[in-house]
Amino acid sequence: MILLDTSVLSRVFRRRRPGLEERRLQPVFEKLMASDVPLGLPGTVLQEVLSGIRSHRQFSDVTAKLVAAFRVLPEGIPEHIEAARVKNVCLGKGLNVSGVDCLIAACAITGNHELFTVDKDFEAIARHAPLKLFRGRAVRAKPDA
Repeated sequence: MILLDTSVLSRVFRRRRPGLEERRLQPVFEKLMASDVPLGLPGTVLQEVLSGIRSHRQFSDVTAKLVAAFRVLPEGIPEHIEAARVKNVCLGKGLNVSGVDCLIAACAITGNHELFTVDKDFEAIARHAPLKLFRGRAVRAKPDA
């Protein structure tokens, strides 16, 4: 499974005029959505994406769409323990990464998933922890039904 980070979703669904990064990211995201590759969201990512949506109607619409489109993986005890381990290893290497990023990374690590992100903090985490990052490799489209 490929887990999506907040950084990807926020850029893909950004309302303002897309920049170069968004224009490069969009086709990769669209190919993933059209493929048979399972996609998921750590529960923390779902929370981050929904935070700040002030309209109740938009909040409900976005929630329904995300839950329908992606498997949401709630964080449990193993993920929290792994997040603490990742944080401690990074701190030991002089890298101060957020606890939330460590929890997102831990979801990918404990589930043996890849993380699709454009947040450079995860590149740093992956240098010190067994985090697999999705690199936009070719994905196959779903076979026609």
